[in-house]
Amino acid sequence: MKLFAIVAGIALVAAPAAFAAEDAAEVDAVVAAVKSATPNLRGLCQTGPDGIRKAVTEKVMELASAGKIKGNPQAVGGDAGKKLGQECRG
Repeated sequence: MKLFAIVAGIALVAAPAAFAAEDAAEVDAVVAAVKSATPNLRGLCQTGPDGIRKAVTEKVMELASAGKIKGNPQAVGGDAGKKLGQECRG
């Protein structure tokens, strides 16, 4: 029983790292692509989480298709969305 608890504890500690973006530069590239396509960031912010998610998803798909995202596209997109959300909140 103790072995199971130790293994479960290790898995819980290691799990967040497995879902983190592998490369901050990829996250920054997605953010830059969204900003480039949407010069009016305030307008994007006003669309709320769904609008930001849509814009980020579009750019992640473009960059992944171009081979510019080597890491996990979902993790990169999630981190890029969080970063844009923080910028929207100021």
